[in-house]
Amino acid sequence: MTTHGMLHIKTQALRVHHWVLMVILAIALGGCGFQLRGQVDLPDAMRLIRVTSPDNTTDFVRELSAQLRANGVQLTNGTAPKASSLQIKRERVYREALTISQDARVREYILYLEVQFDFLDSEGQPIIQNEVIRLSRDYRFNDQAILGSSREEEILAEDLARALASIIVRQLASRLGGSPAKTSVHQENTSQ
Repeated sequence: MTTHGMLHIKTQALRVHHWVLMVILAIALGGCGFQLRGQVDLPDAMRLIRVTSPDNTTDFVRELSAQLRANGVQLTNGTAPKASSLQIKRERVYREALTISQDARVREYILYLEVQFDFLDSEGQPIIQNEVIRLSRDYRFNDQAILGSSREEEILAEDLARALASIIVRQLASRLGGSPAKTSVHQENTSQ
C-alpha cells in the first residue's frame, strides 16, 4: 500500500472518530438535561395561554409571546376553555440620571423595564399574583450625539424586553412544575 493510501485511511478513521465523539457528546448533554438557552420544559398547564396586556404592541409583549410560542405554547386571544391566563397588569419603561457632570449635564442614565403580572390557571384560580419584576441597564449619554444615544436606548430597551420575557417564562415553568428556572432574579443590573 502506498503512503498516500495509508494517509487516506487514517483521515477517514479520524473523521469517523470525530463523528462518534460528537454523537456521544450530544447524547450525554441531552441525558443530563442540557437545553439550548431559551428552551424550557413547560408543564401541561402552560400549553394553552391567553396573554392580556394594556398594550399588546410593546417590545416586551411581542417578545414574551414569541418566547412562549418557541417553547411550544399555543396562544389564544379569546375565551378558549382550558386556557391559562397571563395578565400583564402594568409595563413601564423609564430612565433616571445615573451620573451628572460638573457642568450639570447627564453623562449616564439607567434604563428600567418593570412589569407587574398575574398568572391564573385554566379554572381562573391565581397561581401568581401581583408579581413585579424590574430589570435595568445603564448607559453613557453623549449630548453631542443625541441620535446615537437614542438608538442605544432603544437597543437596551429591546434587550431588557427579551431578558424579562425569558425570566417570566422560566419563572412560570418553575412555579408550575416544569424545569427549574435558570434565573430567579427579581432585579438585574448590568452595565453596558
